[in-house]
Amino acid sequence: MHLLAAFRELPISLLITSLALATTALPVHGTDLTPDNFKTLTADGFWFIEYFSPYCSHCREFEPTWKKLVEETEHTTPSVKLAQVDCAVHGGTSSPVSTIALVAAYLSPIDLCAEKGVKAYPTMRMYRNGQDLEKYTGHRTLPDLHAFIKRHVDAVAPPPPKKSEIPPVNINGEVLQLTDSTFAANLAKGPMFVKFFAPWCGHCKKLAPVWRQLATHMKGKLNVAEVDCEEHGALCKANDVTGYPTLVYITKGGLKSDYNGGRKLEQLKAFADKASSAGFQPIKTEELDTLVKDNEVLYLLVHSAADTDILQTVQRAATPLLGSPSLFTSSDPALLTRFSVPQTSTWALVALKDHDARTPASILPERTATSEDKIRTWLLSHRLPTTIELTQDTFQGVMNAPQAPLVVIAAVGPSIMDRAQERVAEIGKKWRLRTQGSGMVAGREVVFATMDAEKWKDWMKSMYGIVNADAETELAGVKVVITDHKRLVYYDRDTVDSRIKLSSTPSLFAAVEAAASGKLAYKNSENAVERLARYLNNKMVSLEKYVVTYPWRAAFILFMVFVAVFLGLKRLIADDVPADYRKVDRLD
Repeated sequence: MHLLAAFRELPISLLITSLALATTALPVHGTDLTPDNFKTLTADGFWFIEYFSPYCSHCREFEPTWKKLVEETEHTTPSVKLAQVDCAVHGGTSSPVSTIALVAAYLSPIDLCAEKGVKAYPTMRMYRNGQDLEKYTGHRTLPDLHAFIKRHVDAVAPPPPKKSEIPPVNINGEVLQLTDSTFAANLAKGPMFVKFFAPWCGHCKKLAPVWRQLATHMKGKLNVAEVDCEEHGALCKANDVTGYPTLVYITKGGLKSDYNGGRKLEQLKAFADKASSAGFQPIKTEELDTLVKDNEVLYLLVHSAADTDILQTVQRAATPLLGSPSLFTSSDPALLTRFSVPQTSTWALVALKDHDARTPASILPERTATSEDKIRTWLLSHRLPTTIELTQDTFQGVMNAPQAPLVVIAAVGPSIMDRAQERVAEIGKKWRLRTQGSGMVAGREVVFATMDAEKWKDWMKSMYGIVNADAETELAGVKVVITDHKRLVYYDRDTVDSRIKLSSTPSLFAAVEAAASGKLAYKNSENAVERLARYLNNKMVSLEKYVVTYPWRAAFILFMVFVAVFLGLKRLIADDVPADYRKVDRLD
């Protein structure tokens, strides 16, 4: 105590300078807590605090791990603040007598570490709203520390946002008859599955009893409705109806998704059930592998347990998916590490395809400019598996997908369908390896598909000139085309002008890459007359949309055209009159 008394005799400026110089070399990662700010700062929220001494060898060994923990926790569990208390400066029963300790004892009579019951270093404790919850006694490794932090956060994580009360829908299990005056009012009550039809349409008449059965099945769950386009043409036009019947799922917010699947009752029921119950399904990390085995494609949102805003944002963005692919969510930070998500992201969307739980097809990490529209675009761009069989049920969803994928079609006869599907699946895996899991090239998604050449022979002949494909019994002879269905063009020759084959993976991949980059000669699925008709039709549709969108501007342009024609005709007639023509008196 004589030494301490001697220190008290020294000028305070000298003591402060000594303390400053001595502590500049002490590493502090996270918030530096002192007796003055401890109570104030820790009074709100979670605080995970390390009590340490710079003279403790275990503390020095643990320092890199703590530093890494501070960096990662800022992104994985930002609701938890990490802080340190230097017990060499702020007391502690085990502190060695040192210049720092003596100076600290002079400046601060409060022994913070002893007050908190610290008897060894490093000691870590979890606090919430100023209350000491638990001392950490596990291994000083990052996974164990993260698990400890997450356990406390999850225990008091905010409950998921309550679903708003949904007004009763489809109370009687009957088809709603919509008109111009009732359409918006019914949509305000909730989503609708709408059939736009014409009374004279044969397919519409055939669908009518199935539609009534669907309405009965969806009683209390989803409004099933219909619009007679003969009586309400303007309403059908406003919903871009160009053929009958047109089936559209419309959300309460007005987002529309055309239904292009089969029209049998079971197919419609499966779609309506999935669409009406679309949403996130929380999962445990150990469940992920099983889910990937059961789903061709799934989306996983990994996020902080405290961040419910991103759940709502992604939920809105995923509306056009209508429950396919399925969306799952987890707040386990270990998944961010598993999928190598940048540490700057507090959340990430992961697309897993083709039963591969290790190599994501794509990852959308958090960015400052990640808008709802960008999330929606990403979700729509990765919804297809790498390999699939094109059937009546899957055709529209693949060939007319919004992202306009390139589809490699193998026309296969029934006798070798199993072998061909195995070969196409193998090609799909190699393609994903070639594209680092994304399955994309030159910004285009690529899907490898088999198609029954017997059932679809007439269509294949008219679209791609494929004949007698159903008679082929060897894989080497299977006819293959690369299709760009949006443009109605296809490729049946590779980069060296040879027939594309399933048996030659390198030449197939080279042809796909050349087609995607516009370096491969294509053929048209339409003849010249059909292409001209489609071109003119597109121009007329564009003109019609312009007139509807800008009626006054269109009227002005039309008026100016009439004026120009009138003046042109007037000048033409004037030019036909001789310059020396003049009237003369007539005798009669």
